[in-house]
Amino acid sequence: MALINKRDIEKLLNVQNNTQNALCISIYIPTHRAGHETLNGQDHILFKNKIREARTLLGRHDVPEAEIDAYLKPAEELLNDTNFWRHQAEGLAMFITKGFSSHFTLPSTMPDVVYVLDQFYFTPVLPILSQNGRFFILSLNREKVGFFEATIDKIRPIDISSFVPDSMNKALKFDVKGNDQDFTNSTTTVNGSNIVHGAGSTKGDEEHERVREFMLEIDNSLQKILHNEEEPLVLAGVDHYCGIYRNISKYKNILPQNINLNESVAGMNPNAIHEKALELVKPLMQQSHSDSLSRYENVAGTGVTSEDIATVAAEAVHGRIDTLFIAPSQPVWGTYDSKNATAVVHEDYQRGDDDLINLAAIKTLSQGGKVFVSSYNGLSEVSDGSGNVKALFRY
Repeated sequence: MALINKRDIEKLLNVQNNTQNALCISIYIPTHRAGHETLNGQDHILFKNKIREARTLLGRHDVPEAEIDAYLKPAEELLNDTNFWRHQAEGLAMFITKGFSSHFTLPSTMPDVVYVLDQFYFTPVLPILSQNGRFFILSLNREKVGFFEATIDKIRPIDISSFVPDSMNKALKFDVKGNDQDFTNSTTTVNGSNIVHGAGSTKGDEEHERVREFMLEIDNSLQKILHNEEEPLVLAGVDHYCGIYRNISKYKNILPQNINLNESVAGMNPNAIHEKALELVKPLMQQSHSDSLSRYENVAGTGVTSEDIATVAAEAVHGRIDTLFIAPSQPVWGTYDSKNATAVVHEDYQRGDDDLINLAAIKTLSQGGKVFVSSYNGLSEVSDGSGNVKALFRY
């Protein structure tokens, strides 16, 4: 269930900051859910090449061969996990340092890169973590309960069968003669007794309560994934089920509108559900981006904004950034000088450097600021060529 979120980044940062005299390895590759790339083991081969590349980079840092083997042991173990390579999404990220490793399957295509630095390199996953990144879809259907992680470009199912009943009919023992919108001719089992609702009757209080209990069970179980998340959650199902779930759920960011799935579309495939979800989510993402950019433009040049990456990186470390806009680019190498509370840009990578865009974005996210990634999800560029960042300060 490797869904990357801000808490994962915080954990990685904590590991990074508390592992003394250790290098941090960040491996990214694009992967494939199915097709000849999967059948031919293309993802497996690419990951093997990245391990080889990481080995070379560690050698350039004068790491002894035995220590290199220890660093890369978790990657080698993942490489040899045949079952793992049969179940991929659009991208894979792996983070390794001394005594620690973690990997994530991702709903967006990743670049083919490996970095060996003094810090983990998070820039490729920033679109997923940003305000215009991902969202979730929960499909509530009597025949099937489904959960999906999505971006504007992609959707992927998340297997929740280990802790959520996959069918309302099975869980509540409904004997349905009609469809999701028809609550007649049904039998509900309550405390071992069958309650029959005959033709023409409405759903009884007992059945309503059992459905409510079922929705509550789903919500409690999904907290394992959604706890403290902030991304939008779209509900898909008949209005009655979605209404019950929306009323009892602890999740605070459920969209008020839902995708109506009646009998004619009960078997709708994920891509079709994704398309309908985008009709609800994309305008909200674009409006949020547009409103934030307007706030920036209204005060640009007044001292509470900056497009200078060294200034932005330093202010991000100090927790001053309210909203950060970044555009895709090559790394901007440099360091933060804590003694002088400034950041310095280097023309070429030097040992100990961080990508200052990476630093600014991660510090902003970890301190409650907003990050938008442009040239992503159909959003317009924030930069006219004069820079790769725009920052709006808190004060």
